[in-house]
Amino acid sequence: MTLKDNLKAVKTELNTEEQFLEKFIKSEKFIKKYKFYILGILVILLLYFAINFIVNFLEEKNIKESNEIYASLIQSPKDKEKLANLKEKNINLYTIFLVNEFDKEQDNAELLNELNALYKDKNLDNNLRNILALNLNQKSFFLKDFNKILEAYKLLEEDKIEEANILLSQIKTDSTLGQIAKNLKHYQGINQ
Repeated sequence: MTLKDNLKAVKTELNTEEQFLEKFIKSEKFIKKYKFYILGILVILLLYFAINFIVNFLEEKNIKESNEIYASLIQSPKDKEKLANLKEKNINLYTIFLVNEFDKEQDNAELLNELNALYKDKNLDNNLRNILALNLNQKSFFLKDFNKILEAYKLLEEDKIEEANILLSQIKTDSTLGQIAKNLKHYQGINQ
């Protein structure tokens, strides 16, 4: 190699080192200029992940405890202390337990009053509220076709075929209950 080639190699090597130092200095200036913003973003991200972890941990713990209480209530349904704990921890699971108990004891007025109070509770899941409305013989918007089927069946039992036909006609044929409505019309001698 000649001296010229050596000089070119050293020159290119110095240029790359110079570019590296230049980028390092620019990034250092950027970090100094925006260090509070960068630090703030890092702190916010760290807090977000920490809070998210804690919330998930507490939710899982609450679900586990609620399930354990529910399982023990199935074994001993008259335990008032566990029932109160379940109501405090998970209102939806508490409602499901009471609905199951109400199915066993239809004449329990205290249970009926508690279910009516739960029906009005804003913290209750909407789907569960609709199921509860059905158990309490109240109208449910979500289950309106099912309510129409039940009302039509009662009318058919009373031989009010015309009124039942009107109710069954309101159920759309593409509804999940459309075939049941069609069958009720057919077996009661109602023309389709």
